[in-house]
Amino acid sequence: MPPANLVYFGSPDFSAAILEAVSKDQVVRVVGVVTSPDKPRGRKQVLTPSPVSQLATKYDLPVFKPEKLNDANLAHLALLKPDIFLVVSYGKIIPSSYLTTPTVGTFNLHFSLLPKYRGALPISEAIKNGDQETGVTLMQMDEQLDHGPIISQEKVSIDINDNCETLTNKLTQAAGKLLTDYLPPLAAASFSTIPQKESRATHTPSITTRTRQNAFVDWAKISAALDRVDAVAVHNLIRSENPDPGAWTKIDNRQLKIITTALISNQLLIESVQLPGKSVVSWRQFVSGHPQWRS
Repeated sequence: MPPANLVYFGSPDFSAAILEAVSKDQVVRVVGVVTSPDKPRGRKQVLTPSPVSQLATKYDLPVFKPEKLNDANLAHLALLKPDIFLVVSYGKIIPSSYLTTPTVGTFNLHFSLLPKYRGALPISEAIKNGDQETGVTLMQMDEQLDHGPIISQEKVSIDINDNCETLTNKLTQAAGKLLTDYLPPLAAASFSTIPQKESRATHTPSITTRTRQNAFVDWAKISAALDRVDAVAVHNLIRSENPDPGAWTKIDNRQLKIITTALISNQLLIESVQLPGKSVVSWRQFVSGHPQWRS
């Protein structure tokens, strides 16, 4: 049986890692990659391709960077004779006309145990809410956001000190395992699905809320947590904003980035911090030179 033609939709780092795994699987052939347009990055605002685009270029895969997913761009993808569209954190809503173009279907890897945490911020929300478990869902996409029937799920435990980066790494590994198991039945169009339980659905905030301004944590709240007041909630909040955009606070009109915290006996401990333009230092080093920040 020849490999199934697969078009991959994705943009960020972890999506690139999954694309690399998919491109090495012999049951599919990646015939095209759709990713976000190049964006200005860094202090000099240099136009930079997405991580998925960079990986696709490395492997000489055809790359498409449409501003809009319109009928003209769909016509180009249809020429690739796709059997499967696989979407992994692409960043745009997939129109209904795209969903039915592949002969087998359009599928999505979502980093939560759907129907919990539909939307763009499932990882940070799971951490902020103090969940002990999350996972990856492989689903067949329909016209509604993260709503389609489920093919399979892989559970992942959340450590009390996980932040968005470490939990994303765990979920990426779980996603790779899920695809290893389920790409063969997808390629053969021999999979089954179960509908999501709508009564259990929850939704995350918009990705536009994930800004540096919203990552601010009042020092009074942190100081109270150092004295065991709402320590768990504050610890969860800080790690849900790290490493990007990065939790920060302000005291005496000076900004301070909170890099890592820990919990011991329901008490918040600040482990490492960073002043603007300075290196990361331990909290002990910092307060030795700034005693007014000591709780």
